[in-house]
Amino acid sequence: MSDHPTARKNITAEVRSARSPGKNTLGRQLQNQVLEIVNHFLFSAENGYLILTIQDGYVVKIEKTEKYIITNKSREAGYVKYGKPVSVHPLQAQIVTELQKIQYGQLVIRFANGKVEQIEKTEKRRVHEVEGVHGDGI
Repeated sequence: MSDHPTARKNITAEVRSARSPGKNTLGRQLQNQVLEIVNHFLFSAENGYLILTIQDGYVVKIEKTEKYIITNKSREAGYVKYGKPVSVHPLQAQIVTELQKIQYGQLVIRFANGKVEQIEKTEKRRVHEVEGVHGDGI
């Protein structure tokens, strides 16, 4: 290896920009509050979405928007559901896995007719994690 300062700087940039095994978030557990809210939403929501905002690998904000569409079916069955879910939703494991992978960003769960329609993940990176060819920030 060369002792040239530029060569050392580029190697440092490569190591810094890659995720190191020590910072791997797959082993981290989610807070019980988050799991409880997500599970309740999965069982109780008919239409709407749940937005989970993640910073530094932790859920810091949860936004819930629920839409009530009045139809003949909803008039008969009703919308209000009480109580905590007894079982775990089939998609909860996938949602937890996706949440644990995100360091910074959002996970949006969209509902339509009582079923998960879409799970959308938006991941963001901090500027100090990304460096240019000569070590300057992008």
